[in-house]
Amino acid sequence: MKTLYAVLGAAPDADQGDLENAYLRLKARYPQAKLDADENARIQFQGITQAYKTLSNPGTRAAYDKRLAGAGVRTTTVAADEREDGWLSTRNILVAGIIALMIAGMWFYNAREQNRIQKDVADRALRLVEQEKQREAEQREAEEQRRQMQAGASQQRQDEMRERQLRNEAAASIRDAQNQSQRAESQAMAAQRQQQYDQQNRDRQEQAAKQRATYEADRRLQNDKQQLRSMCMQRYNRPDC
Repeated sequence: MKTLYAVLGAAPDADQGDLENAYLRLKARYPQAKLDADENARIQFQGITQAYKTLSNPGTRAAYDKRLAGAGVRTTTVAADEREDGWLSTRNILVAGIIALMIAGMWFYNAREQNRIQKDVADRALRLVEQEKQREAEQREAEEQRRQMQAGASQQRQDEMRERQLRNEAAASIRDAQNQSQRAESQAMAAQRQQQYDQQNRDRQEQAAKQRATYEADRRLQNDKQQLRSMCMQRYNRPDC
C-alpha cells in the first residue's frame, strides 16, 4: 500500500524535519516550468503537497496514523521481523489496498477540484478581461461619438458665424450703397440748386442790365429833349420848334 509517507518517501516515524526535507527534495523535481507544461506532473505535485500538508500538521497526522492503525497498518518503528510479517499478511494487504484506493480517490478528487477551481478562476479572469475590453471599446466608441458631436457642433458654430458675417457684410454693403446713393442724390440736388442760383443771378444781372440800359436810354432821351428845347428856345424863342 502506498501511504502518504510513501508518497513523500519518508518513514512512518519521521519527525517534522525529515518530512520537510523529503517534501523539499520532491519539490525540487517539479519546477514551475514543468508544472505549467505537464498536467500529470501538476497533479502529482498537488498529491505530494497534500500529503505534506496532512503529515506536517500534528492533528491531521495523528488522525491519519490512527486511521492507518485501525486498518492494521503500523506507523511506528518496529522490529524487522514484525514489520515484515505485518506487511506480508493478507489482512494488511487488503486494508492497505482499501486505504490506497481511498487516498487515491481523495487525491484525484482534490486534484480534479483544484483543476476545476483553477479553470473557473481562469474563466472568470477571461470573462473579466473580455468585459474590460468591451468596456474600453464602449468608452472609445462613446468618446468618438462625443468627439464627432463636438466637431459637428464646432462646425455648426463656424457655419453660423460665417453666415452672420456674410449677413453683416451684405448689410454693410447695402448701407454703403444707400449712403453713396444718398450722397449722389444730395450732390445732384446741390448742383441743381447751384445751377438754379446761378441762373437766377444771371437773370437778375440781365434784368438789372436791361433796367440800367432802359434808364440810360431814357436819361439820354430826356437830355436830348432838354437840349432840343434849349436850342429851340435860343433860336426860336419857344420850347418846340
